[in-house]
Amino acid sequence: MNILYEASGTVNPKSAQSHIAYRFMLHEPVQSLNIEFSYEPKLLEDEQLAEQLITRAMKQYGYEQQRAEDWRKYAPLQNLLTLSLDDPYRHRGQAHRMDRVQQHRLTEHEASPGFWPGSNPAGLWTVTISLHAVVTEQCHYKLRITEGGSL
Repeated sequence: MNILYEASGTVNPKSAQSHIAYRFMLHEPVQSLNIEFSYEPKLLEDEQLAEQLITRAMKQYGYEQQRAEDWRKYAPLQNLLTLSLDDPYRHRGQAHRMDRVQQHRLTEHEASPGFWPGSNPAGLWTVTISLHAVVTEQCHYKLRITEGGSL
């Protein structure tokens, strides 16, 4: 398995509702493109902070008649980071999943759910990490793109 690109980083709640785009070059077409993506932590373990965040959001979105324990039905709060992929010519799909650890594969005839199969041409590719929700003080992510082999 040939590593084509690796990246990692740390985000915080101020990063929520934004995107991080990484661009990598394929110098020649590849038969199989594999994407490994993970982030941690998944859950906000601090129950007191979760209660504050949920209660604030409930008030913001019109839950005027809330009972003190209503926030619990929205707990636990979770970080949510997702992936999108574009080859040099078109959008190849997205993995909008709740999974903290993800593995995706694209070949000419097969692709992981959410992605489209097709040739993997040479050129500049873009993988975008969408930060839908970052509720922990820090959230660490890792991205690895490889050629060939199986996941």
